[in-house]
Amino acid sequence: MPSSTERFYARFVTLLIFIYLVMPILATIVYSFATSWVKTILPEGLTLKWYQQLVTNPDFSAALVRSLGLSLGTTLIAMACFLPVVFYVNVYAPSLKAKLHFITILPFTIPGIILVTGLIQVYANLPIPKSLILVLAIALLSLPLTYQVLNNAFIAHDFRAMFEQALVLGERPIPAFLKVILPNIKSGIFVAMLLTFTSAFGEYVLTNLLLGGNFETLKIYMYRLMQSNGQASSVLTTIYFLFLAFISLILILIMRHANTPSKERSKHS
Repeated sequence: MPSSTERFYARFVTLLIFIYLVMPILATIVYSFATSWVKTILPEGLTLKWYQQLVTNPDFSAALVRSLGLSLGTTLIAMACFLPVVFYVNVYAPSLKAKLHFITILPFTIPGIILVTGLIQVYANLPIPKSLILVLAIALLSLPLTYQVLNNAFIAHDFRAMFEQALVLGERPIPAFLKVILPNIKSGIFVAMLLTFTSAFGEYVLTNLLLGGNFETLKIYMYRLMQSNGQASSVLTTIYFLFLAFISLILILIMRHANTPSKERSKHS
């Protein structure tokens, strides 16, 4: 059993790490409200002017719409491509799971600059929109997260037996999948969708190198603001951080709800 000195030391180190991680975030948030903060310990005043200027800026609105469209398109394509594959491997071909797992870690081994260079060389002369290539590339890079979350959802139950029982009872494969499989993995699907969405929403390297200034997303717009207006970039960074915190809170609530036994959920309801 740890002594009081060891507990104090552990709490002290944890507090230092927490302060080290939180202080830059707090400083960025406070700076986004500051009228001026140059040579003083605290800002000279607080204002919402920078938020008003950013929200009413048409460049911000356009970048936000592009980021949302890119994220939604990537999420839908990733789910449409990967969910049937994970379902097939878990229900019909478990022997392929090891090979599929090896394939899913390949995106981690390919640097973004190399991937973009290869994509440009292969698809430069083909009549394919570069925006579509970008969506497919980001969906591929999100494969490790998407596969792991979906695979964990399928491990939770014997879906092969459930699916076969539905077929024996007269259901066709697609209705059986929609009525039996999807309701039991909806938490995993939602988590995978959120992780894919946030990955695409924060993508910078592929978007900037493949499309450049022709497709300015929120992340590219953020880096452009950093070079011209520090307070406006702090506002955008704060908004981006709050968005990620909101997504993280949703993920935590989903995972907590999924891990809560059905009896406890019925009591709370």
